[in-house]
Amino acid sequence: MGLTFRVPVFCFLLLACCLGACSASRRSTRFFQKKLKPEIENSPVFQRGFTGFHLLDAQTGQELCAVNANRYFTPASNTKILTLATSLAVLGDSIPRFRYAFGGPDTSEPEGFYIVSGTGDPTTLHPLFQAWQPPPDFYKKHAFASRFFMLPAGAAALDRFGPGWMWDDFSSGYSAEISVLPVYGNMLTLCWDGSNWVLRPDTAQQQILPLEPVKTVQRRALEPTIEVPKYPDFRPNDCFDMPMHSPGSYAHRLLNDSVEVAFPPFPPFVDVPEISLRELPNRWYATPADTVYRRLMHQSDNFIAEQLLVVCSGEKFDTLGQAPLIAWAKDSLFAGLPDPPRWVDGSGLSRYNLVSPRFLTALLRKLYLEQSPEHLFALFPAGGISGTIQNWYAGPDGRPAVFAKTGTMSGVHCLSGYLRTRRGRILVFSFMHNNFLGNSNAWKLEMQRLLKSIWSDG
Repeated sequence: MGLTFRVPVFCFLLLACCLGACSASRRSTRFFQKKLKPEIENSPVFQRGFTGFHLLDAQTGQELCAVNANRYFTPASNTKILTLATSLAVLGDSIPRFRYAFGGPDTSEPEGFYIVSGTGDPTTLHPLFQAWQPPPDFYKKHAFASRFFMLPAGAAALDRFGPGWMWDDFSSGYSAEISVLPVYGNMLTLCWDGSNWVLRPDTAQQQILPLEPVKTVQRRALEPTIEVPKYPDFRPNDCFDMPMHSPGSYAHRLLNDSVEVAFPPFPPFVDVPEISLRELPNRWYATPADTVYRRLMHQSDNFIAEQLLVVCSGEKFDTLGQAPLIAWAKDSLFAGLPDPPRWVDGSGLSRYNLVSPRFLTALLRKLYLEQSPEHLFALFPAGGISGTIQNWYAGPDGRPAVFAKTGTMSGVHCLSGYLRTRRGRILVFSFMHNNFLGNSNAWKLEMQRLLKSIWSDG
């Protein structure tokens, strides 16, 4: 009797659960198609520009909502999602700083010599990565050996600036030059101490030119001279950041000056003819990759984005150059994803980049299936918590719900990433807005409202 009683009850409960789940799924589907899609299409804010939107279920890949999803948009810093995906696929746990080989008739001193090449590592002597600046092992193994920095294959073709970068950006802190051997983030910091101008690092101190008519600090594009006011009206410790001009011209001296080991002075670093990286099989690793990726994504660091592509090229092809790596990623790594992008730089500074919302959600879902959610979400800014969205998109229940990358330039604002709904479902989304006037605050407020609605009803 007991058995015949329990089976029908169990079946009834199971059926009720299934019906409840189906009902919730139907309500969710109706919300996406009947409410969310019309709201996006008819939004008075979004109608002031051109908007695309795509929403997927991260686990199943089911398309939930699409508005202009296959149209191409300028992605701005959403381009960094492509750079992150490429770096995760190519690089290991740490960033290679140098590649080197030891040679000579034997290992006795002072007969030996090192052949060393930069890899494009953006963290070398970088003030934000101080914990990972100890001298490399090869400084210590053969203390009296000569060291020669060689230009790696592809270095001569490595452009200082990305394709389509704006002329007005060249003197700005967010468009540092790209180089084989970066130092200090390829940036200079100029400070007024109350009586004098002080430059860090001081290698370029002679480039400072005080001029009476000048009212602020400025550097002309493609010129080394830093023009400063002769009689500045600044407070002590007011500082200005600007890109180094041709950082490779004094990178070797700065590296020599940074070495603090109890050995005799090293011979000067010198550039010798280009060498294949295959001839330099040894790598010295420095900064943990995730530390670099968080800076890339949380602070939207353009310099790190560009340099990561250089590092990836060296690891993948033993030659330095962004274009071949981007071509490989598009043809191999991103093969099968919809709407192949036009991708030209690592940071998104270029308006030549063109990407569809549907491509971004497909790429984000690919990352979700390849990485653990905990690892992946930690690399993206968290709404209301960190990075470029610390003041936006806070979780309605007090926990972070949005993990996404922004992309902003004049007339462009994009937000692409992941949303954890109230029920714990993970959705992948991409908002892309182009061709509007004014700042992006109205678009952020509208996206915030819609994402909260998706969180509640999705």
